[in-house]
Amino acid sequence: MTPLMAPRGLILVGCAGLALLVGGAPSCLCPPCPGTTVSTASPLTPAALGMGTGTGGGASSGPTASGDNLVVWDGDGAGTGAQGWESCDKAPNCKAKVGPEPGAGVNGSTGLKLHGEGPGFIGMGWNLFGWYPETAGVDLKPYTHLAFQIRVDAKSPGDAPEPSAVTVLLGCSHNKNDSATIPVERYAKGFTDGKWHKVVIPVSAFTTGGGSKFDLGSFWEFRIATWSAAPRHFDIYVDDITAEKK
Repeated sequence: MTPLMAPRGLILVGCAGLALLVGGAPSCLCPPCPGTTVSTASPLTPAALGMGTGTGGGASSGPTASGDNLVVWDGDGAGTGAQGWESCDKAPNCKAKVGPEPGAGVNGSTGLKLHGEGPGFIGMGWNLFGWYPETAGVDLKPYTHLAFQIRVDAKSPGDAPEPSAVTVLLGCSHNKNDSATIPVERYAKGFTDGKWHKVVIPVSAFTTGGGSKFDLGSFWEFRIATWSAAPRHFDIYVDDITAEKK
């Protein structure tokens, strides 16, 4: 059994039926989404679910401790075994693609790039362990905040996603329950201006409301979701996902 096929149950249980209300309209957060065709005769791998299979390249490496901080993913050492999925719900009039890109991160490092085109839901998930082993996860309980760098690139303001409609949430491996959905704008005003912004979110925010059953001890997937009624054309870059003590 290959690593990608082993965790297929986790993908379906953790994502099936999950919807996000953004901009006043329901949106599928992770595949399979409306408009995504999945053959039940095929192995339920990330590829079969319409997911990407980007990797960090090179040998697999886990989170890296640095003082009171834990670097979960930086594209250049920590989390190089990560893999991702991407999805949009207005096919064939939408596109989504996620993967690491050398030189696209902070200070010229490797960054994570989500390219999106079209209306409706556009989103991605970045599994820090490549979905294997099934019990993998980062323990966030000793930390007070989750931080990451984000940059939005678009040819015009009209092509960029609505700031209020860009959200982040986490997935866990232990009980498959997702965290609360957090608007990025709440912690980084003006983050769609084309510059890098550091987003620092209290770990406790992920277990409020709908995230009350999220297991902080087994964080293993970082997700970004956007939604727009009008067509968009943008790139969202993420780098330096870090658990911090403050």
